Amino acid sequence: MESREPLPRVLIVEDDTWIATMLEDIVRSAGLEVVGPVSTLREAVRIASSERLDAALLDIGLGGTEVYAAADVLEERNIPFAFVTGRSEAEIELLHRGRPVWSKPFLQQQIAQGLKDLIARR
Repeated sequence: MESREPLPRVLIVEDDTWIATMLEDIVRSAGLEVVGPVSTLREAVRIASSERLDAALLDIGLGGTEVYAAADVLEERNIPFAFVTGRSEAEIELLHRGRPVWSKPFLQQQIAQGLKDLIARR
């Protein structure tokens, strides 16, 4: 039997259930494996620190907290990520500006192609 490469794994961090479900569908339809989705910073940091990941989609605002601690862990591990947010780039923490920002409402094709590009650059 031929062994197949595992699918690239994408962490989804999003506290809005409807948006998280939509992102899951987009990631799966792009032929990628979904990790999560998770809706808390604590869970995002835990997974970002310990799981095999190839990319991540991060909503910046998670209830009353922001996702930057998880972004820091991903950066330390050289795991590419993009922010999927309603915020403008000017509202993003200075340290993380320059990362891809896909604004809500977003287009399915934008997310699918953007993820493939992130993973290819890894």
